[in-house]
Amino acid sequence: MICLIAMVVFGILGIFSATNRKIAKEAFECVFKRVTFRKCTTGLDQRLKSEITGKLMRRKPKFGAFVFKYFEVISWFFTILMLASIGWTGYSIYNYAVYGNCNGPIPNAFCVFDVFSQGQVQCSDANVTGTQQQIVYPTADDDPFLGQADARVTVIEFGCYACDYTRKAAPVMKKIVDNYGDKIKFVFRDFPLDLQHATAVNAAEASQCAFEQDKFWQYSDKLFASQTKNFTRELLQGYAADLGLNTAKFNDCLVTEKYRAEVEKDYNDGLKAGVHGTPTFFINNQTLVGYQDYQQMKKVIEEELAK
Repeated sequence: MICLIAMVVFGILGIFSATNRKIAKEAFECVFKRVTFRKCTTGLDQRLKSEITGKLMRRKPKFGAFVFKYFEVISWFFTILMLASIGWTGYSIYNYAVYGNCNGPIPNAFCVFDVFSQGQVQCSDANVTGTQQQIVYPTADDDPFLGQADARVTVIEFGCYACDYTRKAAPVMKKIVDNYGDKIKFVFRDFPLDLQHATAVNAAEASQCAFEQDKFWQYSDKLFASQTKNFTRELLQGYAADLGLNTAKFNDCLVTEKYRAEVEKDYNDGLKAGVHGTPTFFINNQTLVGYQDYQQMKKVIEEELAK
C-alpha cells in the first residue's frame, strides 16, 4: 500500500516537477494492479521500501530493521490514516459550505477553515447605513435571560436566527452560562437581518411565542439546530409541536403577529446601540462585534467581574 501513499504525494509534487509526475504515474499503475488483485510489476514498492529502510538503518539500525520487517503493516496503517484524513477533510469542507463551520449543525468553537473568512465573523444588515452618532447602550428590557437577574455582569446579545455566526455563538454562550452561573446575566435580544425579511422576523416572533410558554431556550436551540433561510410559519408551528407546546395558543400567537412590536423594539434598540450586524455583544458597557470564541468572551467577563 506504499504505492497509494506515493501516488498521492508524488501526484501533488508532480504539479511542480516532471520527475515527480513520472513517479506518480508509476505509483498509479501499481495501485491499479493491486486493486484489481494483480501483482505490482513496476518494482516501485520495493524501491521505496529499500530507500526508506536503508536511510533508517544508517541512522537507527534497530528501528530500521523493525520497519523493514513490518513494512507492509506500517504501510497499511499510514494508508488508512491518509484515507481517513482525506475523508474527514472532505466532510469538514462540506460542513463549512453548508453550515459555516467544520463540525456540522452544532458547531464547536474552532474550525481550521475560519482562516479563510478573513475576519468576517458577523452577518451584516444591508439596511443599516451610516454611523450611529450617539450610542445608547441597550438594557435587558423584558427579554429572556439566563443566570442571575441582578448579576454584576450583564451580557446582552443581539442575534438573528438566520445568521450562521449567531448560530455558531450559541454553544459558546451556553458554555459561558454553565461556567459562570449566577455571576452573569445573559440576555438574548432579536436583531433579524433585514427587518423586511419576513422569515427571519417570523423566527424571532416564534421564539417570543415560545417564551410565552416558558420554552424560549428550547425553541431557540431548535431554530439554530435546523437553521434555514426560509422560516415559514408552517415550519415554525411544527417546531412548536415537536417541543410539546400548546400548539393552538402558539399558532394563534404567530398568525396574529402578537410579538411583532416586541421584535421591532429589539431591532430599533440595537440600531440605537450601534448594532449593524449579528451577533453583537454588550458586556456591561463593552461592545464585542461578531462571533467571539470562549476565551475572548471569558477575558472580557473576567475584566468586568474584577471591577
